[in-house]
Amino acid sequence: MLEFDNGEYESVCIFAEKTDDRDGWICLEGPGGKEQQVHMNDDWYRLVQLALPEKGIYRISRKGVSFTQMYLSGGPDLMDRGIRFLDPDSGDEMELGKWYDTSVREQYHFNPFMNWVNDPNGLCWFKGYYHLFYQSNPFGQEWNDMYWGHAVSRDLIHWTHMPYVLEPQPDLWRDKEHKGGAFSGSAQVEGEQMHLYLTRHHGPQEDGEDTREWQTEAVCWDGIHVEKERPCITERPEGASFDFRDPKVQRIEGMDYMVLGSSLDGVPSILLYVRENGAWSFKGPLLQEHEPGIRTFECPDFFELDGKYVAAGAWMCHRDEAGRYQMTRCYTGTFDGGRFKTEHQQWYDFGSNFYAVQSFEHGGRRIAIGWISDFYGEHRVKPTGACGSFSLPRELHMEQGRLFTEPVKECYGLLKERIFAVSGQEVPPVIVPGNSFFVKIKLGDDRDFLVTLAREGDDALYLERKNGVTSLVSTRKEVSEVRFPSDVSTVRYVEIFMDRRVAEVYLNHGEAAGTKLFYQESTRGHLEADFAAGSLKRLEVWTMESIWNHKS
Repeated sequence: MLEFDNGEYESVCIFAEKTDDRDGWICLEGPGGKEQQVHMNDDWYRLVQLALPEKGIYRISRKGVSFTQMYLSGGPDLMDRGIRFLDPDSGDEMELGKWYDTSVREQYHFNPFMNWVNDPNGLCWFKGYYHLFYQSNPFGQEWNDMYWGHAVSRDLIHWTHMPYVLEPQPDLWRDKEHKGGAFSGSAQVEGEQMHLYLTRHHGPQEDGEDTREWQTEAVCWDGIHVEKERPCITERPEGASFDFRDPKVQRIEGMDYMVLGSSLDGVPSILLYVRENGAWSFKGPLLQEHEPGIRTFECPDFFELDGKYVAAGAWMCHRDEAGRYQMTRCYTGTFDGGRFKTEHQQWYDFGSNFYAVQSFEHGGRRIAIGWISDFYGEHRVKPTGACGSFSLPRELHMEQGRLFTEPVKECYGLLKERIFAVSGQEVPPVIVPGNSFFVKIKLGDDRDFLVTLAREGDDALYLERKNGVTSLVSTRKEVSEVRFPSDVSTVRYVEIFMDRRVAEVYLNHGEAAGTKLFYQESTRGHLEADFAAGSLKRLEVWTMESIWNHKS
């Protein structure tokens, strides 16, 4: 039996799983002895929410049910307090600063409390907060039926966990032969309402013609509760594949456009819809990609930026000539209200651990966040771990037809202490306590260099410039045959954000960016650098603050 004091919270939420095929039950006993019982019946898993009508000590007993996660929710000022995670065995409050402080958990990149996370969803500014919804499997560190998790922030950096808002369809709770749930989508703010658009998926474990995907719309008034979900596009257009998902809604010149990822007559396509008389009308493909090996576009985006239009989408199942798998492509060009004309295209990120990018606009800035994915099988499962996290928020702008992405200015407020600096000299090895650090490098020419970002045993992660190409290089066996080159010919300025298992590199103030995983068991960072004589003008190393230490 576990027990807890609910304080100001008004409900307890439990991710519960049956331990065998018999009926399991959960019993909540309140301060006055009154009981609430929930039976799992035929459900293999479920998010169980129980009301806490009075303040005091509550006790929970169970039989035939395991708890993966549990948290307290509801009550006053929830946007500022956030939910409170409890130990599912004892009921004790979890201190997030200690919980996240492991060798394989990021300290200043947002990642879920635990288990699987993928695409960022519903990014927006609404009633004084930035909102980040995200794809989640709360029950394990692998993909499964999808929930929508939720976090809010006032500054894009310090995030507060909020209650989960969307669940898989109830029939999936008891059906192991099918998969699905609340797939990816976006947000559009209209006055006092946030409208969420998403894909519902239902189909066999192996995708095929029996797979069904349709689009829905839901409403949020208070930034916490999502209600009134209803279908808004139920049928895919003629010629579209069963991959028909990830709606991104954007208002351009007074018109509401929706883009969806699919394949049209066998050609990977970003589909364009327009809202007319309150309904969505299909206008045709906004953009098609004839590169071989792509199954479909996923997580498309479409927006205007600095006088140009940008379309973006993830290339599902594609492997490029360098061996990189499932990269995200962005296209810049013109738009005539129906069709997009590409003038330039590039990778969103050359490191290949960056997928399903979504952007939004607030305060005159176009801001993007991507999923730090693991398509190469590098994840290390830990009992309190999480598979996946999110990139630093990046501000987007155009320069001479090229998309630049660099960290939002708020990121630099996390710089804590400069522990090393050198100008025009050799760089000795630098050991960084905590292994969460920032490096900036100024160069005077284009000669080769080698910067060691992380090291574990015989393996290392490097930023290398060789024969005019600047690349990320990992010697891990999972990616040792894969190259991660940028397409930037001249490099004069480099910023590196190391955060335990994640490296984000920015070249020339965002002319190119690269994200790479490199798991380490140590929390001692390791930096080495080798430059040609006279090439290095300045190198600095700073420790970084954790975003979790202020939370409980």
